[in-house]
Amino acid sequence: MSMQNDTHPHAHHDTTMPVTRPARSRRIVTLSAAAAAAAAGVGLLAGPAVAAPSEPTGTSASAGSVAATGGQGAETSANTASEAPVVLDQENADQRQAIIDRARHWTSQNIAYSMYDYFPDPDGVQYRTDCSGFVSMAWGLDSSLSTVTLPDVAHPIAKEDLQPGDILLKGGPGTAGAAGHVTIFEGWTDESMTSYNGLEQAGATGAVEREIAYPYDQDDSYVPYRLNGL
Repeated sequence: MSMQNDTHPHAHHDTTMPVTRPARSRRIVTLSAAAAAAAAGVGLLAGPAVAAPSEPTGTSASAGSVAATGGQGAETSANTASEAPVVLDQENADQRQAIIDRARHWTSQNIAYSMYDYFPDPDGVQYRTDCSGFVSMAWGLDSSLSTVTLPDVAHPIAKEDLQPGDILLKGGPGTAGAAGHVTIFEGWTDESMTSYNGLEQAGATGAVEREIAYPYDQDDSYVPYRLNGL
C-alpha cells in the first residue's frame, strides 16, 4: 500500500526493511515480583518463584492403580499439582526479559515516533520507529512488520496468560495506517488485572513506558498476542 503521512499518534505503514541480525549471547536474569506474577498469569506473587519440590518416591499413580482405587490416585495428583509453587522456566524467562530490555533501549532514550525514520536496536540493526517497528525491534524480528502483518508471527492468547514480552494488538486486516496500534505488556500493576505496565511507541509521546488500562485504555478491540515459539 502507499505510505500515509498520518498524524494519528498510532499511525504506521506496511513498508518493511529486511535486516541481518548479528548473534547475541544469552544472559541469565531474574524476573521481578511483578514480572513473575505476569509470567504465572495470576497477578502479583508474595515472593520470588521457587523450584517445585521433588515428588516423593512412590506417590505417582499408574493408570492401573488409578483404576483400582476408583480414581483416588488421579485426585491426589491433581491436588498436589494445584498446591505446587509456581515454577518459571529460566530459558523462557531469559527470552522475555531480553524483550523488555530491548524495548527499554528505545524508551530510555524516548525515541521519536515516525512512520519513515529508522533507529538501531542494541546491536545496531535498524528498525522503523513506529509502534509495530518498535515491537519488531523488541522481538528481534528480521524486519519491521506492521499491525497488519504482526499476526503472521504471533498467536492470540487469553488475558490470564499474559506474560512479560507479550503484546496487546489492534491488528490484522484493515488496521493499516492510523487504524491499528500495538503495545508491549510488561506486567500487571496489581492483582485486579485491570491495568498493566506497558512499553510502546506512540505518535504523541514517542517511545515510553507507562501504566495502561486493560486492554488498551479500555479499548476492547485490542487482543493479547504472543510471539510464536516464545
